[in-house]
Amino acid sequence: MDDNPYAFIIDELLNDDHSHNCFENNNQYDELLNDDHSYQSRYMLLNVISKGSYGIVYRAQDMNTGEIVAVKHEFHGLSRPTLREIRILKSLPRHPSIVQFKDTIVEDRDRVFVVMEYIENDLERLMNVENSRPFTLSEVKCLMKQLLEGLAFLHENGVMHRDLKPSNILINQVRGQLKICDFSLSRYFGKASGSYTPGLVTLWYRAPELLLGAKEYSCAIDMWSVGCIMAELLLKEVLFRGNNEIQQLESIYMLLGTPDHHHITCPRFSSTFHNAKRPYNHELRLKFATATYFSGAPLLTERGFELLEKLLTHDPLKRITARAALHHDWFKEYYGFLNLTDSE
Repeated sequence: MDDNPYAFIIDELLNDDHSHNCFENNNQYDELLNDDHSYQSRYMLLNVISKGSYGIVYRAQDMNTGEIVAVKHEFHGLSRPTLREIRILKSLPRHPSIVQFKDTIVEDRDRVFVVMEYIENDLERLMNVENSRPFTLSEVKCLMKQLLEGLAFLHENGVMHRDLKPSNILINQVRGQLKICDFSLSRYFGKASGSYTPGLVTLWYRAPELLLGAKEYSCAIDMWSVGCIMAELLLKEVLFRGNNEIQQLESIYMLLGTPDHHHITCPRFSSTFHNAKRPYNHELRLKFATATYFSGAPLLTERGFELLEKLLTHDPLKRITARAALHHDWFKEYYGFLNLTDSE
């Protein structure tokens, strides 16, 4: 057993995605409580950073050290997602592209707080600032390199993130650092692929195999999300914007086409797509061919577009891995590359 205070129960919970709260009928719950440890005794809440269906994230000050931290109040208490996030963050070694875990406070069944390092911005917020300039190619490369380094680290340690999107990517604007956060939908995997809960990952960043209801999938779903994020960084707009799963698939096939080997076999979508065939990636190439910087330089070189194609490949078995993507020639091109963290 490791030093995780939840280790005696958490292992049996990690392989089940379905139950909302794992302690509804568990008399071991009381053993997790620490009556002498409340967030008010150590952290002073300063302001709300974000709010969602999962909970509220506050900017707070550690009154023992003076450090500014992020405190997430989990709405669903000690649910499986919360336990899984705690286990993953505590068990992983430190990595510069993964948000740092600091503390967990369990006051009662519905009052669970996860304390992490504070980063002032996320990628979605930066991209949505009105009248802000697009990221330069050097900035995109710097961010993509850090994102891929963090994801390669997760995958090589047996973790699928399962909800990569701009709001789950934190950015330190002063130092140019990127950190992946929010592991509430993440899970460990024991093999290259397996049978897991379908329908995860926010819709706009969800891989085609998940949209088609696949339960057998791998960490390749994270790589699809990375491709969507890469395109969004360059274009400053969401690449595939559907309101539901059918529209999302339509959006993907409109831009990427339907390759000959890819057939629609999901009954609920078969009447919509009829195995439609479009030139593979033709519309995506046109979209980037007509988009340039103010200087007239293209958003992507041919090598850059090759990497994007490898990320946005329909077949998950052919989708590029995070480690392979880090070694792609796009990062070796002198044009448009500057690693902002090298000067630190």
